[in-house]
Amino acid sequence: MMKALILQAPGCLEFCSVPVPVPGQGEILIRVQAATTCGTDLKAFLRGHPQIPMPGVFGHEYSGTVVAVGNGAPFAVGDEIMGVHSAPCQQCRWCLQDQENLCDSIMATKVLGTYAEFLLIPERIARTNVFPKPNRLSFELAALLEPLACVAQGLERATPKAQMDVLVIGPGAIGLMFVAALKHIGVRDVTLAGRNPARLSVGEQFGARPTSLDDAAGEYDLVIECTGNVDVWERSIDYVRRGGTLVLFGGCKAGTEVRFNTHRLHYDDLTLLSPFHFGTRAVRTARNWLMHPDFDLSPLFSGDRNLADGESVFRDLEAGRGIKYVFHP
Repeated sequence: MMKALILQAPGCLEFCSVPVPVPGQGEILIRVQAATTCGTDLKAFLRGHPQIPMPGVFGHEYSGTVVAVGNGAPFAVGDEIMGVHSAPCQQCRWCLQDQENLCDSIMATKVLGTYAEFLLIPERIARTNVFPKPNRLSFELAALLEPLACVAQGLERATPKAQMDVLVIGPGAIGLMFVAALKHIGVRDVTLAGRNPARLSVGEQFGARPTSLDDAAGEYDLVIECTGNVDVWERSIDYVRRGGTLVLFGGCKAGTEVRFNTHRLHYDDLTLLSPFHFGTRAVRTARNWLMHPDFDLSPLFSGDRNLADGESVFRDLEAGRGIKYVFHP
C-alpha cells in the first residue's frame, strides 16, 4: 500500500492508503520525488473537473525515479525521469495535421495521481512524453515540464518577436511562466498586470514591469490573458493595438459566454487565439528551456508541504497565498 491524496468531492481531499500500481506492458512505475500544485488542480478541488474523476487520485505534475517497469518499457529501474501527463496518438486527423493538442484520444490515457508515493505512467506517455532528467536539474524544476509545455504551445501559436510590447494579465503560476519564457526568448518589453503584490514581485524578478490592469496604459502588440475570468477576457481586448494579437489562455468556467466589440475585431484586424494543451513539439521546447542554465523558475516555489496537509495547501492557493507548492511524497 502507499499514501495518496484522493479527491473525494469538490472541497474534500482525503489522505489515505491505496494499492501500489503494477506496471503492465510498456508502462513504468516511479517513486514520486516532486509533485507540484497547479491551477487546474485548484479548479478541480473547488468545483470539479471533467478530466479529473471523483473520487480519484489527484495531481498531474511530477518527476521521479523509476522503481519498476513492464515488458518493453523505454526506461530502466533507477532512471530519474521528467514527463507530462498525456501524449497524442500521432495517427488521428488532428495529429496528422500538426494539431496534436487536439488529438481525438489525448485525454483517454493520462497520468493522474502524482500526489502519492508511487505513480504509474501508461505506455503511450512513457514512450512519447517522458524523458531522462539531467543531474543538474532539480526534481522540483523538472516537475514543471507540463505547465511550461502549455506555455510553449501558447507562444508557438502567438509567435512573439523581440521588438513587441507584450502584456500578460494575471500573475499566477502560468502568467509568471509566460513572463519568464518571453524574456528567455528575447522579448524586451513585458508588462505583468495583476493585484497580488507578492506574485507581481516574482514577475519583476523574471524581468516584467509590474502594474495593475487599471494602470496598464497603452496598446500592446500581444496580450496574453491568464486569469480565466470572463470579465477579464472581455476587457483584455481593449489593450490590443490595431493589427495585434490577443491570446485567451485562461480557461473560463464551462457554460460561460463572452462578448467582444465586432467593430474592433474586424476593422482593427485583430487576431484572437485560445490555445489548449500542448503537442510533442511544445513539450520538447519546454524541456529545452528548463535545461538552459539561465532559465530558472525556482522563484515560483512557495515551499514544501506534506501530503497529509493537502486540503490546507489548496485553501492557501484559493486565498492567493503562495504560487506553487511542492509535495515530496
